This record gives sequence, structure tokens and C-alpha cells, in this order.
Amino acid sequence: MVMPQPFTTASQALVNYDATDVSNGTGYEDYYLIESEDSGGVDYHLTPNADFSNSVTLNVSAGSSDQDFDLTAFIIPRTINGDVRLSIPIFNDGGNSVTTAYLYKYDGSTETQLGSSITITKVGNPTTMLYMIMPIDNETIPAGEVLRLRLVMAYAGGGTGRWGIDPANRTHSSLTITTQSKLSIPYKLDL
Repeated sequence: MVMPQPFTTASQALVNYDATDVSNGTGYEDYYLIESEDSGGVDYHLTPNADFSNSVTLNVSAGSSDQDFDLTAFIIPRTINGDVRLSIPIFNDGGNSVTTAYLYKYDGSTETQLGSSITITKVGNPTTMLYMIMPIDNETIPAGEVLRLRLVMAYAGGGTGRWGIDPANRTHSSLTITTQSKLSIPYKLDL
């Protein structure tokens, strides 16, 4: 005789959260800046993996240059709540540089800025690490939209400025500290 099994509504899946994340109500996810190339040309992305970038650095000539780094579209809505953290190695061989970071949600045609932009000026430092903190309060990115990081460098020198964009952290003669740039996003946990 087969005994009937008790009915349960409990899920068979187990979800584990870090105790610190639970106490803060947020969980950080890390993304790295990376360059890809195909027959259509060069493109820039955010990736959760420490893959090898097409290029180790992104070169910036005198004047001003900006670049967008996009994550793939969200499948479910995500809410950013807390301090976004950004680490970027930079090199400038001819003068001062000003780096500004912006964070957007992007629906394919319209960008909506999240939080305030953050700007750091470096005076005559050949190689240095930038660490930026951008507070964002309960900003939801709907399913189907993209998280976009925009970096802008105003470079006063006559030479070349560089950002490190290699998640695998390969070596480079100018960026001797690291070539890995990382963006850490605090997503609100739905517990």
C-alpha cells in the first residue's frame, strides 16, 4: 500500500543571502568595463565576468572624450538603493585630467539619469586609481531596459590619457597598478 505524500507549498529551491546584505536590505553585484569587437566594429559593455577584453585600455586624446558601457537588458525589474561604487585606473602623461561618471537607465531611445554625476580631478598624476561613490535612492530599472555607465574624461595634456578596461587585469606599461575597472551596484533585495 502506497501512503499519500503530505501536501506542501514550500519551494524546492533554496535561496542563500549574505547576512550583511540581509541586514542592509541590499545585495551588491559587480560589473567590469570591457571592450568587444566584431565585424560591426568596437563596442563597450558591462560584464559580470572577469573575461579578457579586446583592448586592455581605452585611450583618450587631448580634449574631451566620453564612452558608454552598457549591461544587457534586465529580464526582471531591479531597484538600485544605496551607494554605487566605481573603481577606475587612469593614466595621463601630459597634464591634468577630469573624469566624470554618470549612471543611466536606457530604454533604447531615452536615457534617464540615476543619481548625480561624480567628478574627480587629477593634477599631473601619471597613474592613479579613482574611487567614486554615487548615492542612488530607490531607482527602478524596468524589465527590458539597460543599465548604462558613461565615463567622460576632459584631458588637458598633449599626450594620451587611458582608462583600464580589462576585467582579466592583464598588464600594461602605463597602467602599472591594474587594468581592471569595476562598478558595484547595490540592488534592493526582495525578501
